Amino acid sequence: MKIRRLSLENFRQFYGAHAIDFSVDDIQCVTVVHGENGAGKTSLLNAFKWCFYGRTDFDTGERNILNEHAIAIADSDERIPLSVEVGFEHDGHRYVAKRTQVFRKADGMDVEPVGGAVLELSWTDPSGGFDKSKNPESQMSQILPEKMHSYFFFNGERIEKLAYASASQEIREAIRTLMGLEIVERARNHLGSKIKKHFSKQIKEGASDELGRVIDRENEIDDEIGKKKNDSETERNNIQQFDADIQFINNKLKSMESTAHLQQEWDEINKRLDEIKADLTDISVAMRQLIGDRGFLPFIHPVAQKVWSLLEDRRRKGELPYQIKQQFIDDLLNREACICGAQLTKGGAAYAAVEQYKMSAASEGIEEAFINTSGALKQVGWSRDDLFGQLRERLGKRATLGKEKEILLGRREDISKQLRESEIEDAVALEKKRADLHRFRDEAVGRRGQLLGKLEDLEKDLNKVREQRKELTKKSGQADIAKRRHEIAEECARVLSELHDALSRRTRDQLSERVNDTFQKILKKDYWAEIDDDYCLQIFKNIPGHGSQVVYEKSTGESQVTSLSFIGSIVSLAKEQHAKERQFFRGGVFPIIMDSPFGSLDPTYRELIARYIPELADQIILLVSGTQWKGEVEKECQARVGKHVSLIYHAPEVGKEKTSYYVRSGADYEYTEFEEGYHG
Repeated sequence: MKIRRLSLENFRQFYGAHAIDFSVDDIQCVTVVHGENGAGKTSLLNAFKWCFYGRTDFDTGERNILNEHAIAIADSDERIPLSVEVGFEHDGHRYVAKRTQVFRKADGMDVEPVGGAVLELSWTDPSGGFDKSKNPESQMSQILPEKMHSYFFFNGERIEKLAYASASQEIREAIRTLMGLEIVERARNHLGSKIKKHFSKQIKEGASDELGRVIDRENEIDDEIGKKKNDSETERNNIQQFDADIQFINNKLKSMESTAHLQQEWDEINKRLDEIKADLTDISVAMRQLIGDRGFLPFIHPVAQKVWSLLEDRRRKGELPYQIKQQFIDDLLNREACICGAQLTKGGAAYAAVEQYKMSAASEGIEEAFINTSGALKQVGWSRDDLFGQLRERLGKRATLGKEKEILLGRREDISKQLRESEIEDAVALEKKRADLHRFRDEAVGRRGQLLGKLEDLEKDLNKVREQRKELTKKSGQADIAKRRHEIAEECARVLSELHDALSRRTRDQLSERVNDTFQKILKKDYWAEIDDDYCLQIFKNIPGHGSQVVYEKSTGESQVTSLSFIGSIVSLAKEQHAKERQFFRGGVFPIIMDSPFGSLDPTYRELIARYIPELADQIILLVSGTQWKGEVEKECQARVGKHVSLIYHAPEVGKEKTSYYVRSGADYEYTEFEEGYHG
């Protein structure tokens, strides 16, 4: 497919009839459409989408696509035509697709559609024969599948979202559409539901009541599993979309020049607040443990001091610990001799005097208790002081962290206020939307978790019921043919499911290899790209000692290179397979139309991507502003450009600093027109 011409009538900025021709040369395959912001580049991109599929990507949808000046000058109840016509080549035929919509002017600037938007599709074959489609919507989608159009007509400033992990479902859907796997899915689902139920009904006829009940229960569980799977898939898609939207908002806020530093500071504050929260928790745990283990010390310290003084007084008096031991006196009495050599005769006065000391001598247990108690009592004061010291240290740290937390929360509120009060377009809405998306995502995760739990239980119940049904069917001896057909239907559904997965994996592997080849050609870096088992578009690098690791923090340039590599791989694979006879593969030769592909890139990545863009497809249409084209992009693409077209924007008043060849003031109304060539 190559686009030859685009014709507009009263579409957005383009009042009246306008037409633009595109280069279809095999070598100079690039057409560059130059226009400043607001001149209509995005409107041109959406003109293709509206013509082919009847929808646009404008925030207001299709409600405001009729030119304002055409409305303003129309009389009340007058009919105002709107149309977009695209002439293109495909498989040797010349096609013309034209979508028209008529509006009736009501009061003021209000209009009402008269009927629906009508698509006409006609063509001329190589021999000159003319024909017109009886089912243009369906045929147009066969030429360029609507589910694939976002890979061929896209906003370059947002294309890097394909490199987000949350885009895995989008990549999986692209593979599904490219391979024509809808056929396999429909066959699998048909066999797994309607056909099986038909044969179950035949088995049930004439079967026992018990077998009939089991078959009914099997069908009920099967239906419930199908419903839960659909609900789970819906929630999974919702979660991925929430992730994509959150990531897009984060990147958009970071990319806004006047709010980038605020967003970065916001992220740093949140990170530090998480650290403070963890530190405060650790401090609280440590303090509870200290108080639990040693909290008694402040209360027993006065008593301990008094007891220690009493023991010390007894020690000074020689009463504790006793200087004479009981065992020592026993030994003297047994030997009947004193240490001075005097005889200790039992019954004598000397014997009695020594024996009297035995009554007051301390035992070893009392002495040991005295020593331990004295030592412990001496430590009470030190331990209490140490406890107070550790508590003061932790309380001080907690107070410091509390003050820091208070300051950070205040600063975060200031940042949020600045974002809300910022004059940057959408800053306030983005800030609010991000909070809402986080809440919606958490709710979806919870719902999906419950669904997966119920699915697991239902699968177990289904297996049990199937075994019961098989056993009862054997015993019944009836409906053997229906039974065999039922089993064959189950087996065919299983085989088709495996075929579906195998075809998906094969295409994923082919795309992954091509993505990496393209990625490394552009980036010239020791990184590589691939589509992993979860259909996420990932960048990897080698870390010494750890092997290959995912690069999670990708720059805008790296993300855009990765996404463009994927798109280029889809285009090349589709083209390669187009000429081959494949039962499932839906190939084709497709153009690529890119709106503002270089807006958020630094010079290095602008040069790398511009160098590769002409290789993406057989036809490239670039919609760029002056600043996006000049310099690296012009240098790299110029040799492959076959045509330049300029969008000249007219308005009643334009600021002097904004006036240029492309932006002109003094018109009676606001409009844009086409002009051949490039005017610097």
